[in-house]
Amino acid sequence: MQSAQKALIEHDSNSFNHYVDLVSVTSKAYDDLTVDLFKYDTQLSERERSLFENFYVLIRPQITQGAVNIIEYKISNNVWTLPDGILQGRQLGVDFDLLLERSLIRHTTIQNIGAVEYIDSDRAVVDLDVVEDYTGTPFTLKVEVEKSNSAGWSFGGYEFELFGRNWKVGTINFNLGTTDWRVASVINYRDYLDKVAPQLRQDLANYIDNTQEIVNRYNEVFRSQQSEFKSLQRTQNGIMPSQQRERIAQYIENNIIPMLQNRQQELDEIAAPNGAIYLSKLRRESTNITVSAWGYYIKGLREDSVEAFDTAESLQKQELAIDQRIEEIIHNSAVNRDRPDLT
Repeated sequence: MQSAQKALIEHDSNSFNHYVDLVSVTSKAYDDLTVDLFKYDTQLSERERSLFENFYVLIRPQITQGAVNIIEYKISNNVWTLPDGILQGRQLGVDFDLLLERSLIRHTTIQNIGAVEYIDSDRAVVDLDVVEDYTGTPFTLKVEVEKSNSAGWSFGGYEFELFGRNWKVGTINFNLGTTDWRVASVINYRDYLDKVAPQLRQDLANYIDNTQEIVNRYNEVFRSQQSEFKSLQRTQNGIMPSQQRERIAQYIENNIIPMLQNRQQELDEIAAPNGAIYLSKLRRESTNITVSAWGYYIKGLREDSVEAFDTAESLQKQELAIDQRIEEIIHNSAVNRDRPDLT
C-alpha cells in the first residue's frame, strides 16, 4: 500500500499497476456505483428500468477499461482527462464525465494507511483513511489485498548436431521469484458512496432551488430571442445580403451575448454549496463556450468565413453536450428528493 502511494506521488503508473489491479478494482467499483442508478426514477417503467440495468451490465468492460486508461493517465500526467474512441461523448449512451463525478474519485483525498487485518495467508484487509473534499466527510475504506507469487518451474533446452544426427538437451530451471501483494478491491466502496451522497444531494437540491427563478426568467427571454433570431435569418432564395448579415451580427452582439452574460452574472452571485460546485462549474463553462460560439458565428457573418462557421458549430456541439449533462444532473436531483436518506 505504501509502495502504491509512493507511485502515485511520483507519477509512476507502471509501479502503481504492479501494486494495484486496476481492472479488478474498477470492475467491482462500477457495480457498486451503478447498482441503484435507476431505482428511484418513477418516470421509468419496470421494463425500461430492467433494460437500462442490463445495458449497464453489458457495457461494464468498456467503461471499466476507460476508467483504467484515465486513471493511468492521471497518475502519469497529474491531469484528469476523458476517454476517446467509443466512450467519447455519448456514443454508448453514457456520460463518462458525469459517471466520474458520481464515483467521487476526483475529489477524494488519501489521508492515512491504517491497520492491517489478515483474512488468511493470501488475503488481507487494509484500512485506508480518506476524506471527501466537497463535504469534508472522513471515511475509512476497507481495501482488500491479495498475495501473488511469481515462483515456479520453467523448462528450456537447446539442439545441436553431432555425427550427422540432431541431439536435444533439456534444462529445468526453478525460479524462487518474489511475493507481492496487489490491491484487488475496495470492499466498502458502496458504504462510502452512501455516506457522502446525502449531503451532496442536499447541497445540490438547495442550489437548484435557489437558482430556479433566475433560470426560469432567462429561459423566457431566450425563447423570445430565438424567435427574433429566426425571423432575422429568413430569406427568399437562401442567400443573405451583407446588410442582413450585419443586422444579425449586431442583434447577437447587442442582445443575445449580453443576456447570456447577465444570466451568468446573476448565477455567480448565488453561492454554490460544496455539493453543487460541479453543477455551478458546468453552467459557467456552458455560458463561456456559448458566448465563444456566437463570437465565431459573428465572424463568419461579417467575413463570410466558412472556417469561422465551422468553429462555431464545433463549439455549439460542446455546449450541447454540457447542457445535456446539466439537464441530467437536475433530473437526477429531482428523482433523488424522494430517496429515504435525503434529509
